[in-house]
Amino acid sequence: MRICITRSEKHAYSETFIRDQIAGFSELADVFTIHSGRFPERQEDGTLLSPKAFWILHKVIKTFVGRNNFFSNYGVKKYLHNNSIDVVLANYGISASHMVPVCKALNIPLLVIFHGHDATNKKTLHKYKKKYNKLFDYAASVIVVSEEMKKGLMKIGAPEEKIRVVPCGVDITKFQPETNIKKKKNFLAVGRFTAKKGPLYTIRAFHQVFQKFPDATLTMVGKQNGLYDECVKLIADLGMQNSVIFTGVLNQTEISSLMQSSLAFVQHSVTAPNGDMEGTPVSIMEASASGLPIISTLHGGIKDAVIHNETGYLVEETNYKDMANYMIKLFENPETAEKLGLNGREHIEKNYHQKKQITKLYNLAKEAIEDKK
Repeated sequence: MRICITRSEKHAYSETFIRDQIAGFSELADVFTIHSGRFPERQEDGTLLSPKAFWILHKVIKTFVGRNNFFSNYGVKKYLHNNSIDVVLANYGISASHMVPVCKALNIPLLVIFHGHDATNKKTLHKYKKKYNKLFDYAASVIVVSEEMKKGLMKIGAPEEKIRVVPCGVDITKFQPETNIKKKKNFLAVGRFTAKKGPLYTIRAFHQVFQKFPDATLTMVGKQNGLYDECVKLIADLGMQNSVIFTGVLNQTEISSLMQSSLAFVQHSVTAPNGDMEGTPVSIMEASASGLPIISTLHGGIKDAVIHNETGYLVEETNYKDMANYMIKLFENPETAEKLGLNGREHIEKNYHQKKQITKLYNLAKEAIEDKK
């Protein structure tokens, strides 16, 4: 199999799951990757897919016409043809919708993976309504990362028979439980400071823990933009500057180490005002694989990844008081935290093992090639 995998950015710090996807596929097939932009413009080494003159013409025409054209399609079409690509796997619905005309012209099957905002953001769904309908019609499989997302896409016209639920997996060799049962005092949150991640709710929940246990700490990992300044201000207003630690962006090894030294993983995901929702957060799955109990919300794919009262606790969106109560419960009962965490590790091994998830994608790609023949 010769597969081309597309992504909007090459080095997006929050998209380790796509890099893992590419690495996993490389063990099963000949992998080619293109990136940069909603409609990919560059090869893996960064060189343009189109001649520079065509690339400039595409930009000029798109500025006035507002859509892709011959000059934008040329480079991608040539790349797929010259590399004898058998199937295209496009990450994100937006990118996949732009790939439809090219794949259709070359009679190459197309698989699309929706990850989150591309399936929930109100503005995106309105803008791409027609393109998504064409995508649903042409795509061999419409892959989603949660049951919640499946329901959402069916509402906007995705045929149920084409939808496959395949969440991103976790490399369980990189995330291992800490076996030493000791009194841990740190709560951990990993994610961008965006509305759907609910960092302000997480901070408010931690404040109630802090009032009862002043020695508790909260570590927040993620790029310091978006709602970051609001988070810093709230922490100062609540007098917790010495108890909340911001690390900035960390790599997988550093995050794994933090998970091993933490009591529990916390993330108060909510539906953002623009409709944006989580898919199935990879950080939550990684934390479970590390043996951490999860305290989160009844939101998106989190409802699949976390089993309430068995691998962690789930509360209603915006109910930070209930979240705080569960955080206090685990702070007072480390044995319960360990039990929930080990249950979570078992749940991830069984249902979110990375190799198994990539094999599912590989089999869907294989079926698409056979069906096209």
